[in-house]
Amino acid sequence: MRLVLMIVAAGAALASGAFAEDEDPFADTVEIRHGLMLQMASELGKVGAMAKEEAPYDAAVAGKAAANIVAIASVLSMDQFPAGSEYQKATDSFALPAIWEKQDDFLTKIADLNTAAAAFQTAASTDLASLKTGMEGIGGACAACHKAYRQPEE
Repeated sequence: MRLVLMIVAAGAALASGAFAEDEDPFADTVEIRHGLMLQMASELGKVGAMAKEEAPYDAAVAGKAAANIVAIASVLSMDQFPAGSEYQKATDSFALPAIWEKQDDFLTKIADLNTAAAAFQTAASTDLASLKTGMEGIGGACAACHKAYRQPEE
């Protein structure tokens, strides 16, 4: 009986290993980059509401949101976009193959986002007019990358 249980356990271990190989190896990476983008969207939502005058301008809240945007932008790199983690190859990925085909341009767009985020950090806590101007820079940097390198959601 013990031998049968050991054989069944060994078979289960081998079978679970086979399932592990069939799992998406990029699932965690895609989830991390989604988390970063969702956090950035959350911060942009706070300042966006102020820019649209849907929420009162608050220099402290705007400054904190801008600092968070800078922090998130600063960690974006090819580490979050390993080859093979693109749309229709990795679960829940919207990254287009152009990221790897035009990697230098993609990295330039990340650098542009960092530049816009740094300028926005200074502007956001200054006054409403400066926040609005800074939002244009951030919005432009996000849109430039998403238009070229992100599959639109259906």
